[in-house]
Amino acid sequence: MQKVLVTSTRWGHVSIAKGIKEALEGNYQTEIGYTEIEPFSRISYHFVYKFFPSLFRIVFSLSRFDTLRHLFDLFVERNYKDKLESLIKKGKPDIVINIYFEFDSSLTALKEKYHFRMINVLADPWTFSKVQISKGVENITFDEYSLKKLKSIEPNTKAVSAGWFMEEKYQQVSKIDRKILRKKLNLDERIFTLCVVSGSEGTFNIFKILSTFLDRRYKMQVVILCGNNSEMFQIVKTLKSISETIHGPKIYGIPYTENMQDYLRAADLVIGKAGPNTMFETVATLTPFFAISHVAGTEDGNLDIIKRYGIGFVEENPGKAARKLKEIVENPEVLDKFTENLKVLAKHNQGAHKTLLDLLKS
Repeated sequence: MQKVLVTSTRWGHVSIAKGIKEALEGNYQTEIGYTEIEPFSRISYHFVYKFFPSLFRIVFSLSRFDTLRHLFDLFVERNYKDKLESLIKKGKPDIVINIYFEFDSSLTALKEKYHFRMINVLADPWTFSKVQISKGVENITFDEYSLKKLKSIEPNTKAVSAGWFMEEKYQQVSKIDRKILRKKLNLDERIFTLCVVSGSEGTFNIFKILSTFLDRRYKMQVVILCGNNSEMFQIVKTLKSISETIHGPKIYGIPYTENMQDYLRAADLVIGKAGPNTMFETVATLTPFFAISHVAGTEDGNLDIIKRYGIGFVEENPGKAARKLKEIVENPEVLDKFTENLKVLAKHNQGAHKTLLDLLKS
């Protein structure tokens, strides 16, 4: 049985890595090799992600220039090449599937030395640049639109479109009635349920619609998934106390959880930052998504996906987003129009596992 090494960070890429490992179970001996992000990138990314996600647009724009890409490759190879080589020496893989673009240049160089087959998975569905495309190896994109875009940037690069990789638990939970899940999660089965997502690291931008969370006119419950952001979890605890005092909506703060799929499925609507994993995991649970924030540059295309595929709403203006949410809470039947579109996109993403297996057999 051939050995496969999936190279990933411990950020949002974990979800993709686990999905790929599940896809290969029984056919390949698969391991996920995690490499920690070097301190400067980790600290600066967390700060901007949490407080100023619009600044990423500058970095994304600079990535188009070949000279800067060369300097970037030198920087990341210095930080990651030795770590990745250690993983390869230990695992002796026949195939390496890479998810994080900063590992690409190091793995491409190691490929010639250790003679493994390499596949690059683009972890941004519609908005990506040259630095995320791996030359000379096989690339996997989200859909036909992203495949065409990749070919327009690097015409001679091998690539296929597959769908989005995620753990099967997100698809399986879609078969469970929402009310049953609410009961399981100790939520009220009868009232409108809003699930607020902040991404794996917890961006504070979700609080731009804070007024709606504390509006006593609306009979609803608000589940806020805080990810790894402990400061946000403490803020939510304070919001819960305030809302109880004014007899407002029921508020539940949830720290990082492995059962995120249950909360997504239990909700009538998921609202938050349009990160690709959260967005597609929500789609898998057949729940509409309302994007009120995104990381500029790399997540611009995610807003277009929501509109083009018809799976929810997009409104980043705080006042307009709050008003839109109030309209939905008052008339939840407006969400019914997304049901069929969600099913179509969920089915497309379910095909990712088969496409990968077919690619490895070729």
